[in-house]
Amino acid sequence: MENTIKRLSEEEFDNKFDLVINHIERANQPSTVADEDICSFSGCMYETFGEELDFVREMAKQNRVITIIETDCEDCDEEDGYASLSMYYVSGYHFVNRIGYLITTEPITEEFEVLLEW
Repeated sequence: MENTIKRLSEEEFDNKFDLVINHIERANQPSTVADEDICSFSGCMYETFGEELDFVREMAKQNRVITIIETDCEDCDEEDGYASLSMYYVSGYHFVNRIGYLITTEPITEEFEVLLEW
């Protein structure tokens, strides 16, 4: 039996997963700064180094990590000789092409990817 990766729309993703605000970055900001302004992805992105990465690795043990990756776009036309890039949310902890990480409030039970429209 072959495992297939489920493709979700951004709306389906938003309806299915609750994300954790980056509490590490939150602690380094004045209380007057809104959660969504403390870091990228509405205040939920965790960095790929340091204390934030340590936290992400702990959450990976609980299946609560989503990796934000950037990759060449498979279905895009190349204009002016430059490859088009796409950004995805991918379930699980991944190292290659990572931009950052998101943490869910509950464990992730299926593999998925979400193409981000930007």
